[in-house]
Amino acid sequence: MRDIKNVLGSEAILLSTKELPRRAGTWGRTGGVEVVAAIDAVDDLSCEAVDIVSSGMSQVSEERLRELRTRSEERSFLTGESLTYTPASLLRQVETSENEEFIPPALHDVECVNVDASEFAIRGRVAEGVYRDLVTSGVDPTLAGRLVSEAVAGLSIGRRRSRTALINAVAQTLPGLAPDASAENDLPGKRVVAFVGPTGVGKTTSLAKLAAHLTLGKKKKVTLFSLDGYRIGAVEQLRTYAGLMGIPFRFVSNVSELPRQIADHARRDYILIDTAGRGRKDMQAMEQLASFLSNSDYIERHLVLSASMKPSDMRRIQDQFEICRPENLLFTKLDETATPGPILNELARTKKNFSYYTDGQRVPDDLHIAARGRIMDLVINRTGM
Repeated sequence: MRDIKNVLGSEAILLSTKELPRRAGTWGRTGGVEVVAAIDAVDDLSCEAVDIVSSGMSQVSEERLRELRTRSEERSFLTGESLTYTPASLLRQVETSENEEFIPPALHDVECVNVDASEFAIRGRVAEGVYRDLVTSGVDPTLAGRLVSEAVAGLSIGRRRSRTALINAVAQTLPGLAPDASAENDLPGKRVVAFVGPTGVGKTTSLAKLAAHLTLGKKKKVTLFSLDGYRIGAVEQLRTYAGLMGIPFRFVSNVSELPRQIADHARRDYILIDTAGRGRKDMQAMEQLASFLSNSDYIERHLVLSASMKPSDMRRIQDQFEICRPENLLFTKLDETATPGPILNELARTKKNFSYYTDGQRVPDDLHIAARGRIMDLVINRTGM
């Protein structure tokens, strides 16, 4: 009211106030407050005299005022502050906004990206919103800054204002993702596929989902192998899945038997191998299997990780199973975490392919190929999965 009376005079009256809804984002409910004020017509007042911009702003061009208002909108979107276009507020911006830009907040050193965080100057409401969504989801701030800044640099000025266009551009810059063409046939790249990983992440169920996808969905001839003679019920679980799908199942008690068993089933389209889960204390038992897998380039190796793991555990397990030379990462239990961002952290750190993900218990419906266009939906929950 003070600013209104300063501009319109002491006779000005307040006609209405309206809270403006946010157009996007999750940092509050209001986008500001719109205030409408007026005075009765006065003969000796010109149109310029009742403009919201007082005579003190006469030295500022209309183009400059539009720029300042745009910056006010962007700042309001991030901070929740109300929008005000008063002479005082605009004059303050004239003095302080010449070199303003958004720098991602203090960033910690991470293993996945070796860059100086200060290199990333992200400007614009949409870019800042996508950046903050990524960080909120668990993506390392440095990685998020790099992805968004690279995506923005590749877009025209007009398309930078489109959240959809920016998200799609970020998806194209993501590391460790197979080309979209791989989604056309939904098939593994090699005839023999092995799943390795720790206990409890869902290797056996994921393997059954892939087998059902290939058998029922793609009409392929599949054989299931199990090397898991340690976990109670593991063999029977996979044998039951094989019986329901009507496909052969073989329990291989020793890694040394694998070459012969694979040769015996050479006419099958795919051979899927389930391995025993290994914890931190019994990784030495993996040495024979790791030696076989790392020296068998005809086997497609997938490390299975739970998306609900702590980021530190995810990194540690990945490093432990590197002896098996997995070239692909398969993430399970996407439905059990609200912060799937660490998936991107691992893809960037390890430079491995993101092959599949699971988000439920249904066989095979809840196994999905990790196409580029889908991963951003998962990470920032654009479509609620």
